[in-house]
Amino acid sequence: MSSLPTMPVGVDRHIADTAHMTNEEAGAYFRLQIFAWRSPGCCLPDDDARFARMLGTTLKRWAVLKPIVLANWVLENGNWSNQQVAREHQFVSEKVERKRAAGRKGGRPKPLELHDQEEASGSAIEKETESKTKAAKAKAKETPIVPTGDEDPEGFAEFKAAYPKRSSVFPTTLARKRWLEARRRGATPAEIIAGTKAYAAEQERIGKAGTEFVKTADSWLHQQRWRDYAAKAVEAAPTAEISTDVWRERVKAWKARGGHWPWQQRTEPPDDPRTKVPAQILAEIGIVHGNGADRAAQFRRVG
Repeated sequence: MSSLPTMPVGVDRHIADTAHMTNEEAGAYFRLQIFAWRSPGCCLPDDDARFARMLGTTLKRWAVLKPIVLANWVLENGNWSNQQVAREHQFVSEKVERKRAAGRKGGRPKPLELHDQEEASGSAIEKETESKTKAAKAKAKETPIVPTGDEDPEGFAEFKAAYPKRSSVFPTTLARKRWLEARRRGATPAEIIAGTKAYAAEQERIGKAGTEFVKTADSWLHQQRWRDYAAKAVEAAPTAEISTDVWRERVKAWKARGGHWPWQQRTEPPDDPRTKVPAQILAEIGIVHGNGADRAAQFRRVG
């Protein structure tokens, strides 16, 4: 039988710690916690090959998972440790040892007349020990996830507003932490926000905005993705003007498809008053848009 038969799991805390992870990343995170629980010193050696074997995956795949999975772990003296697992390990170890000590004491016969006296003194000692333990735990309170610094750091509100919407709630606390880390590494608010806007435009263009396929803001910052998108935002060339011939081909295709206008065109169809199709091409297919207030009278067919 194991000396530590159970590993306590705080469900709410675990969900909060893994809310930004995929199912694969969350599974790897929990599996490594279990391996650490059963390892001497409650830690794992800094060995990528061993991590890959533990998770039953390849070194190449582990290299992709590692930045997210080990974000809440600490590397010290060549070993990775998770503070939450370490605290629970210490607590359970002390609890098991106290029960063993109590069992050894309870195995010795003693005179009946001493029971009440020992029970009274034992209760006093137990209460004193319990109060000391609680005081020690209060001092060792976990450090808040938000680093010391501004509650509303410069540029963060603009970043949050510009970041593309996702199917889940914006992780403000974690994102603020990653924002401050990026600022400490030397990134400026302007370059992060420029990359954010370029990323948002891309997600809107490919139809992923508002879905679970948008990366969580904290992961995006942690991986320094603004570097890729900021370069695109600066280097992007002006959109070329669409020629008359191209418009004509698009309108012909629209008619051939029975009035279907692909969303990739990023413009309104020819029969919509907001269309960007030139008027002379609309006239060729018999469409003229009016300017009346009534929407039904905004366009009519010429025949």
